[in-house]
Parts: sequence; C-alpha cells; structure tokens
Amino acid sequence: MRLTIGTKIILGYIPVFIVIIIITLFTLLRLNEVNRINNEIISRDLVINKAAEGLIDILIAQESYGQRYMILKSKDILSLYWKRDQEFLSSFEQIQGLSKEDQFKAIDSIKLFHDEYNLYFESCLKEYDSTETALFEHADRQRKNAFNKQTVLLNNLVVQSKKNQMDKTRGVGEIGKATFRTVTIVSIIGIVLALAIAMIIITAIRQAIQTLKVAAGIVSIGNFDYLPSVKNKDELGDLSRSFNEMATRLAQLEKQYMDSSPLTRLPGGVAVENAVKDKIDNQEPFAFCMMDLDNFKPFNDRYGYSRGNAVIKNTARIIQESSQKFGSPTDFTGHIGGDDFALVTTPDRFQDVCNDIITTFDNQIIDFYNIEDKQKGYIQSKNRQGKSLQFPIMTISISAINSEKTVVHNYIEVGEIIAELKKYAKTFTESNLVIDRRGGKKRDSEATSG
Repeated sequence: MRLTIGTKIILGYIPVFIVIIIITLFTLLRLNEVNRINNEIISRDLVINKAAEGLIDILIAQESYGQRYMILKSKDILSLYWKRDQEFLSSFEQIQGLSKEDQFKAIDSIKLFHDEYNLYFESCLKEYDSTETALFEHADRQRKNAFNKQTVLLNNLVVQSKKNQMDKTRGVGEIGKATFRTVTIVSIIGIVLALAIAMIIITAIRQAIQTLKVAAGIVSIGNFDYLPSVKNKDELGDLSRSFNEMATRLAQLEKQYMDSSPLTRLPGGVAVENAVKDKIDNQEPFAFCMMDLDNFKPFNDRYGYSRGNAVIKNTARIIQESSQKFGSPTDFTGHIGGDDFALVTTPDRFQDVCNDIITTFDNQIIDFYNIEDKQKGYIQSKNRQGKSLQFPIMTISISAINSEKTVVHNYIEVGEIIAELKKYAKTFTESNLVIDRRGGKKRDSEATSG
C-alpha cells in the first residue's frame, strides 16, 4: 500500500488533532459560560444596582416634597410629589423584571411598603388642617415607618446586587484558572505526542534524504552516472526516480552544450543537429529556421569586432525573445557560428516568430550605425576582392522548412534544402522569410505505396 509522506504525517498526528479538538471544545464551553456570567452582570446586576440607588434618591425626593407640602400647602409641590411617585413605580418595574426571587426575596415588599407609604400620605392630607390630632400623628408615623422600611429594603437590594457582582466576578476568575490549568495539561500532552511522532517520521525519512543529499553532491561535481536508489513508496521514492531522470538529462545536456557559443551562450551546431534529429526520429512535426545576417562582414570591417559582437549578441537576444512571445515552450534556439543562427519550433508558430524577428531586427539594427552612416543609409567598405563598395544597412534572411509541408528523412536533407533556400534569400535587398514550398522527397515506403 502506498502512503505518501503527507498521509503518514496526517495519520501520525490524528492523536494531536484529537487533543486540539478537545482543547478547543472545552475552551469554547468555558468561554461561553464566562460570557454568560458577564452578560448577566452587565445586563442585570449593574442595572439593578443603579436602579435601586436611583429609587432611594427618588424616594428621598418624594419624602422631601411631601414634608414641604405639609408646610407650604402648595399644589405645585404636591404635583412634584406624585411625579416622583410615577418615577419610583417606573424604576421599580424595571428592577422587578430583572430580579430573581432567589437573589432578593423581599422585592415585592418594597412595592407593598410604597403603596402603604402613599396611602398614609393621603390620610395625612385629609387631616392636614389639624396636624396635632391623633389621626394625623398616627398616619404620619405610619407614613415615616413605611418610608424607612422602603429605604432599608432598597439599601439591602443595593448591597445584594453588589454582592452578586462580586460573587460572579470571582466565579469568572475561578473558571479562568481552571480552564488555564486544564488547557496547559492537555497542551503539554499534545506537545509531547507531536514531538514523539515527529521524531518517528524524521527517523523514517532521514536515510532517504541523506542518500539523495550525497547523490546531489556527486552530481554537482559533474558525475552524472551516480544514480541513488531509494525504494520508499512515497514522495521520497518519486524524488529519487526524478533525480535519476534529471541526472540522465544533465548528462545529455552536457554533451549537447559542449559546443555552445562563448559569445551568445547558445547551443552550437552539434546541438542544433541533435535537436532536428530528435524531431525526425520521433516523427514530431517541426519547423527549422536558419537565420543569417546580410552585409555583416562589411559592418564588421567598418566598425570592428567589438561592435560586430554586439550585433551578434543582440540578434541572439531578439531571436530568443521572439520565440518566447510567439513560439512554444519546447522551442530550441542555437548559434551555429558567426552570424548564423537556428531555431527549431512548431509548424503552426514559426511564421509568427520569424516575422517578429525580422520586424524587431530591422527596428534595432540602425542603432548600431554611426549618425553619418544612418543618414546615408549605407557604409563604404571593401568587398572580398578589395574593391571599395557601398553596402546597405544590415538585414536578416530566414530560410525555413515546415516538416508538415516538406518531407525530410535526416539532417543532411534538411541542410541541403536550407542551403538552397539561403542562396535564394540572399537575392533580396530587404529582410525576408523564405519557406520551402516544394514538398521535399517522399520516404521509400511512401514512394512504394504511392
């Protein structure tokens, strides 16, 4: 059974995941409890406390208005008395709706005493013309007694609500301590399990990694024949096989690029030939394009090798960039030598690549000439026979074969066709793309069957 490293790690860490889930659920439950208690403190205990203190103030104000009325007999003061009474009842209803019997059992008594307080105040009003009568004194004593009882109960309510807040706050603290202890213990267990599992996994893969490390060191010094053997049925085994494929490919590339150009760093003629041979042997459709510069030698004679090398390097860059923009990822670019370049691409893209090379080359080549030569449009130089002639601004000629249109059996045939196309391309005075249209020679099997 194949188990990837990721699967092994996941299976090994299942106990850790369980521990994490337990910690998370436990912590969420405790946090939910803390949140419930805090909400209860904020939405009930603090409100009751504030409202109870407000009731005391209202009751004192009501008592003050009642006594002042007894003296001044002002209807406005009496109106203020009953207004405070309405405020008292409104605040009391708020407390009554929030309080619980188990927290304050005498809450209903406050209302009874307040009703009694108002009742005796009204009795005093009936007897206020004779404040010294026994009825007035009795009603006034009962009113004050009801007032004192209310005050005591309200003060007790304030004390009780504050005590509830303190008890709940201590409870939150205890929950926090207990949660911290539990989470710490479970976390330590999880860490120990994680470390133990990690050590097992590390020990299991260390040998494979060490083998690949040694192999990488050997390959890095150019020994591509060393192929490590890691038989793990996981990514390390896949990596070992990929490493072996890479080493084999590097050996091929080393041979391929041994003849690369020191100027452009592009593969040379041998690599170009091998690239074409691979396409032919594998019967893969391809387009082979040969590029060379027209009037390059006169330019080189006129400006020297340094500027000539700059033109060669710029041309290589143009070919590579055009291939990247319009070609395929498998395109192969080579520098056969001098001002000759080669490109192996796909039949459906080679014309776009070549046209972009021509356009870009024509736009940039003029920048390599001096101002006076740019203005004249030519340079004065000698030909191979030593005769002074005028040579126009450099152009680029491209000769191309499309294997879907031209049948070729080997690289020699490709070279012969390209040589003929190259001669024809040189007859033009401007940059051009010449494509073989003749179809080439059929294979022996095709000729026989035809």
